[in-house]
Amino acid sequence: MDMENGVTDRLWDKDVQEFISACRHEKLRDITLGYTVRGNGEMLLTASALYLSKRGRHVPLGYRWAESKSGTAAEIFVGKAKASAGQELDGLFGLAVRAGLWGERRHVAFALLAVTDVHSKADGVRGRLQLEYLKALHGVEPVSVGPLSSMRNDAADSQRQSRVAQAQELTLQTLNDLAYLYGARTGKDDL
Repeated sequence: MDMENGVTDRLWDKDVQEFISACRHEKLRDITLGYTVRGNGEMLLTASALYLSKRGRHVPLGYRWAESKSGTAAEIFVGKAKASAGQELDGLFGLAVRAGLWGERRHVAFALLAVTDVHSKADGVRGRLQLEYLKALHGVEPVSVGPLSSMRNDAADSQRQSRVAQAQELTLQTLNDLAYLYGARTGKDDL
């Protein structure tokens, strides 16, 4: 019961309400959050959605992470077209044109801004929700989420990593549940 109360209380936070508001964008459908795992085990949040074009096409767009020569970099995508994240509006128009949506470039650009906003808000909420789950499930204090101590033994490290992984998965599930509940979904009429 403590877990439900702690997490439920967290859902009324201003940051969570801003995430819910971001999920309600009129041009986004079927918002999905996930993780990209880097080589060192770090989990980076991704966000994707469908854009419903004026012709009724469902075009995937989102915010993800990609490996490059200089390391892991954030990128945005529309269909098969992609660009580095942090583009100005003109760059977003160009991305829409490369995706074959010239006539809807303005709408696509704003949908890309919206999915970037969803990612940003979810990333801001993720840490606090994860701490709530850690505390509720295992009685773990926030300081235990920090880097592993070299003084601990392998069994303790393994147990700690398992707890963090469980909290990460519950957090992702909660964020996806909120996106599903408050965002638009593709229905039979849209297909």
